[in-house]
Amino acid sequence: MNKDKKTKFAFIDFFNIRTEEDFLEKYTTEIVKCTISKKEELLQAGKNFFQKVTPSFSFGADPVNDFSISFSWKEAQKSKEEIINLPETIARKKGIRIAVCIDEFQGISKLKEHIFFEQELRSYWQHHENTCYCLYGSRKHMMLEIFKTESRAFYRFGDLFLLEKIPENHWHTFIEKSFNTSGKRISQELIHSMIQLTNNHPDYLQQLCHNVWNATESKATNEIVENAMDLVVRSNALHYQDICEALSTTQLNLIYAILEGETKLTAADTMQKYNLGTPRNVSKNKKVLQGKEIVEIHGDSITFNDPVFEYWLREK
Repeated sequence: MNKDKKTKFAFIDFFNIRTEEDFLEKYTTEIVKCTISKKEELLQAGKNFFQKVTPSFSFGADPVNDFSISFSWKEAQKSKEEIINLPETIARKKGIRIAVCIDEFQGISKLKEHIFFEQELRSYWQHHENTCYCLYGSRKHMMLEIFKTESRAFYRFGDLFLLEKIPENHWHTFIEKSFNTSGKRISQELIHSMIQLTNNHPDYLQQLCHNVWNATESKATNEIVENAMDLVVRSNALHYQDICEALSTTQLNLIYAILEGETKLTAADTMQKYNLGTPRNVSKNKKVLQGKEIVEIHGDSITFNDPVFEYWLREK
């Protein structure tokens, strides 16, 4: 809960954003939502915060909390800086601070002409004094490319943090409490088993927990956990098949070698045993698998990013 009334938080998810126009309209909507709490003030927002662009408001049942903002894109393109500077403009006029939090920020790389758009955002954001930006995402490789590539606009834009996995003891407390509050029970051993099955991956662990909870009448059992894990795997199987079908034979063979625990992938006997091609093929395919976020490579250590995909591969 935000106890600092002078700091407002705007939350934006890049997941379903496909164009610059989508982003700027969502950006504007969420910033206005987090900074205006009265209907009267909301109706004056267009005049108070925009000089060059005329925003259009669409209201739902609750006009203060349920609304969206759109623009004439032709008009907005000519005065894009006014939209990008909106949080700083509002923060200065209202004497507040704003934190703009953008999830799945790596999605910006999928926008048309994203390089120029990144340059535009950086050119204005870097001068904001009353607004800060928290840009985060789940695709580590893509995020690092945005923030650690010297030619990209967001190179050294701010502090970079790699989040560690949630400690297992926190999961134990959270999962046990969630079961207990609904009149169901689960043992610490089964919780540990679920954490191991999903390699402490938050999305998959919560998916597995939901399946177990849903199938439990009074107390969870090993059989329920096994069936619940099978459901998690089956619900993602088509996606995993698509991943494999998009890989070449030598790339799939490299995956099998990694599954078998091979570390000396360019050794002659390893390349021959798994039909990996030449050392050059191995090096290229390792980069491809890492670029596709299938594996994470640190020296000789290679791990799978998706624990359920690894589980599915082993089952296959």
